[in-house]
Amino acid sequence: MRSQELFLQYEKEVAQFKLALIQRLSGEPLASEETPLKRTSNFFMIETVLVAASKPLHVNDIIAAIEKEFGITLDRDSLSSAIIKQVRKEKRFVRVAPNTFGLRQK
Repeated sequence: MRSQELFLQYEKEVAQFKLALIQRLSGEPLASEETPLKRTSNFFMIETVLVAASKPLHVNDIIAAIEKEFGITLDRDSLSSAIIKQVRKEKRFVRVAPNTFGLRQK
């Protein structure tokens, strides 16, 4: 019975591939293109929060504001690291105090 399941799985994957290829060649939208997922980057959310606050915020306040505004909980260490990398590259953000960041003036 196991070999029959493997065969059916293989045939299913081949059929899905062929269908996607036919859709692509005929110009029809793929199923994944019909309902695109909207994704918001962490940097966009941080910038939005900082613009709304119109002042630098501590990373904990940024996380709380993102959670309130976007309903997403971000990891504090990952967020701090990402912001610090942008600060070092002299892009988007500036550090005004320990773990406190604002928008870089353009």
